[in-house]
Amino acid sequence: MLKLIRYILEGNALEALGILLLVLLVRWVFSLLTESNSSHLPHATSDTLLGAHAPEAPTLAPPEVAEAPSSPVPMLLGLGLLLAVLVMGGILLIGQGGSGSLHIVTHTEDPDRDINLRVDNEPVAPVLHDGQHLVYPIPTGPHEIYLRVSSVGVSRNFRADIQRGDALMLSVHPDMCAVQIDMSTLTYGRPPSSSPTRMDGVHVRTLPVVTRFTNTASPLRIPADAFLSFNELPEQLPPQGTASILTPLPCAQAQDDRSTWTAVRELHVGLKDAAQRVGYTEEDPTRGEVSAMDDSHLLDLHQRQGAALARETPP
Repeated sequence: MLKLIRYILEGNALEALGILLLVLLVRWVFSLLTESNSSHLPHATSDTLLGAHAPEAPTLAPPEVAEAPSSPVPMLLGLGLLLAVLVMGGILLIGQGGSGSLHIVTHTEDPDRDINLRVDNEPVAPVLHDGQHLVYPIPTGPHEIYLRVSSVGVSRNFRADIQRGDALMLSVHPDMCAVQIDMSTLTYGRPPSSSPTRMDGVHVRTLPVVTRFTNTASPLRIPADAFLSFNELPEQLPPQGTASILTPLPCAQAQDDRSTWTAVRELHVGLKDAAQRVGYTEEDPTRGEVSAMDDSHLLDLHQRQGAALARETPP
């Protein structure tokens, strides 16, 4: 159900409504045609009371009666209504232009009361509330956005030009950044991510921190494969697909080093056990650290990770 709601919030509500109307019209036309055909079928009569004790008479062939042609009115009416719905749907798609969504993640106990969101000075209520993740609809076009979080006593103002299907995340505090964590290994058991280096054939395992978002003054465009709660992660990944968690983190902890990964594991305690289970270690570097290593360090790290993997792999 969460995936369906998210699909609608990404600007596909009109398409979903059009499909529903089409299905209802097809069923309605089919029912009309069925009723029209059944009205021309001959009705059976019982001979128990009519002529059951009458003397036998010569059997005469009943006169041939021309079959009344079925009326095309129901079919034409249904097709006309279908055409009208399609035309109106096209007009709505062109005129409305779809919508986008604003996303807020907070760790307060009562987000519904704690968060006050206004778009163009009009209050907006969330259409989805999944734990600490709230989703608000927003029409396309430029908007002034006001956000106040009572628990932190901060009011924020944003500007956004919403395009159809946009999904934007708002930072609840100027010092609250966001970190994207690759869950392909931690949740789905894929091999830990490795980064190629400038040395041919030398790959090293890196931590699952994909990137950091440190500009809190503007709405953050949510990556296509990112989810804002663990409940929203898909049950399984396609062969070449990925899935990640986009989680708020204080900007002081969202650094390009291993301290970011440590802070994320402390925030989401289940990640610590998952990381140990799939083979991440405290020595694994970030992608930025790998790019700054010289050849000798890269080769040494590659050999140490390979030796550790050989020890962990059963013969």
